[in-house]
Amino acid sequence: MEVNCISEGASEPFIPGGHIASGWTTGDTGDAEYIQDPLIPDFSSKPYEIYCGDARETIRRLKAGGTQFDCVVTSPPYFNQRMYGDDPREIGRESGNGGVDSFISNLVSIFRKIPVRPWASLWVNLGDKRSANGALMGVPSLFVVAMQDAGFFLKDDVVWAKEVVPVGGRSIGHCQVEPAPGRLNGNGWEPFFRFVADPKRAWSDTSAVRIPRDDGHFFHQGTGTPIEQHRYSTAMECVTSLEGRNLSNVWFVGNSREGNGHFAAYPKELVERPIAMTCPEYLVEDGGEIKPRVRIVEPTEYSEGPGRGKRAMGQYSLAEPKVGDGQLTPEEQKQEEKRIENLREKSGRMDFARGYTPRYPKPKGWTLMDNPVVGPGIVFDPFGGNGTTGHVAVLLGRRFVGIDLYQDNAERMKGRCERAYASLRTERGVN
Repeated sequence: MEVNCISEGASEPFIPGGHIASGWTTGDTGDAEYIQDPLIPDFSSKPYEIYCGDARETIRRLKAGGTQFDCVVTSPPYFNQRMYGDDPREIGRESGNGGVDSFISNLVSIFRKIPVRPWASLWVNLGDKRSANGALMGVPSLFVVAMQDAGFFLKDDVVWAKEVVPVGGRSIGHCQVEPAPGRLNGNGWEPFFRFVADPKRAWSDTSAVRIPRDDGHFFHQGTGTPIEQHRYSTAMECVTSLEGRNLSNVWFVGNSREGNGHFAAYPKELVERPIAMTCPEYLVEDGGEIKPRVRIVEPTEYSEGPGRGKRAMGQYSLAEPKVGDGQLTPEEQKQEEKRIENLREKSGRMDFARGYTPRYPKPKGWTLMDNPVVGPGIVFDPFGGNGTTGHVAVLLGRRFVGIDLYQDNAERMKGRCERAYASLRTERGVN
């Protein structure tokens, strides 16, 4: 299987795929630098483009070609966790006393150079590392601080839970077993961060990832007729409801079983929600500019069922002392005053001293419906690995650009995108 091979310095052409142009571009320092063969992804016959090469070099050439991404979803190599090949440019192999700092600096430098649109989100799954004495190095936390120092804003902080142990003691899910004398198994969860360049302009469609409501308490106002709930996409393993409740930031998702030789593949269920929620389905032309359509929702009252009207809020701040038939003893009076004091202390954080009418976000359509569609948004993964991000992006009708340093990974990535595109065409009835 052929993939686009990118050499350092762009001294040799790659074989077929993205377009090549030649010209000048401006470097980060403002000095003009010559970049031979800028890259322009070719989406004319397929919604994906795969490159084999160094992420830094390929990003530089994609930027020179004018490409801009709407969403980035990636899991870079973890610090000193494993070696994927023998290329010295591989991220995660930094060593020496400043190894962690160099690793984080290299990652942040790559993310800063990715050409993204103003509304883009950047999702990063990054695990921790233990030092020689067994202590956690805090790599994810250091990475977040470095990204914030670089001008990014942390919009969401998701917990990817792989194994959960309820109080009953029987675990749900499974994580990798590790020898852990004197400590807990640290493989039960990993962080998944969402960064944005501008919190006010960041695009999102939270309706796409809402979770279903209880059918027994979700009725049209004034009736006993249940409100029909609609999934965002049947291509997603994650069950959703456009009319549902807002998704929380703890996701129980097992490990991937589709590594196929790639030992750190994350599961497709993990990246479905980020792509559905933060990569626009439709980009349109508006007055010479490209803009994303935005879902229109209407807050609509609903009934939770017979006997469940407006929720009684303010139960703490409006609490009144008990009044008995007889006189309270001094001890009883003291206890009652303490009870009321404790309840009213809760009022600031546990209620609002008012009634609450339940409402749900009823989908009403999209903005800019009369504008010509340019295409779906573009998802980018600079550390494409096994191709999970590309597979999900294509299945959900987005475009995708992926990079990996090693040809075996790039070929796997391309193969998964090809299969996803075939499934998408079948689903849409396209020959």
